[in-house]
Amino acid sequence: MSRYLTSRRLFLLLGSVIVLMVIAGLTLAQSGRRASFPERVVMDVENTVAGWIYRPVSKITGFFAGLSDMRSMYQENAQLKREMQKYQALRAELSDAEAENQRLATMLNFYNRTNNTLHEIPAAVVGREPSEWNSQLTINVGTADGVQPNMAVVAPDGSLVGRVDTVAAHSAKVILITDTQVGDGVAALVEAAKSQPFAVVTGSGASAGELALDFLGQIVQMPASELVGDEVITSGLSNVFPRGLVIGTITKVQYGAHNTVKSAIVQPAAQMDYLQDVFVVRQSGSGTP
Repeated sequence: MSRYLTSRRLFLLLGSVIVLMVIAGLTLAQSGRRASFPERVVMDVENTVAGWIYRPVSKITGFFAGLSDMRSMYQENAQLKREMQKYQALRAELSDAEAENQRLATMLNFYNRTNNTLHEIPAAVVGREPSEWNSQLTINVGTADGVQPNMAVVAPDGSLVGRVDTVAAHSAKVILITDTQVGDGVAALVEAAKSQPFAVVTGSGASAGELALDFLGQIVQMPASELVGDEVITSGLSNVFPRGLVIGTITKVQYGAHNTVKSAIVQPAAQMDYLQDVFVVRQSGSGTP
């Protein structure tokens, strides 16, 4: 009997819930009025159950969406890195092309300026020992190209580099003007000085990469301001270096007795540390210098 009553109560409870849901469904279809108590109960239950389901599902959905976004971001980042590498490579190629164009333009300008007075043989620097950096270098032209010993060698802008020493068929050794061992000096003059004093330029033993200028005869009481900054050029008094090749610029004047100018320090005009191309030159119409 008690079991029957219990089952009956359960059926009554379920029936009541069903009736409440039917009533709520019918009444919710009507708009513009306040919900009744049964309706509010049903709505609260639905909202609670929906919240229990929505929050975990939302978090799971957000997690997988985040994974997808991270994957897309990684792919975009990898693509940007590849494009940046291509851009940097292209920029390096452009920089090299601009530098090459500048070197060729400088060489062409010197060639045009001296076309009627000098015969130029273009060459590339192919060897340079660190232990002899300021003494000599090797170029890729030789007797097969018309190169002979004691020809002058200049930078692309025409500034003096040195002279040819030993020559093979397709290469040659060049003694630099900054050499302090083999170099026998360059006959020079100070172009802008009023008296244009003659001098001999050799490699400086005191400072590597610089030149020492010794005047032929002392210059009496000449202010340093009249010499510092002046350009030193070849005098043309030797049969090796044609006249007018730029050697460098005076940076310091050294005085002897009675305030007389005795010597000076010269900074070479040629960029000795960055030589890639040079000209071997001789005066047009002349034979072996």
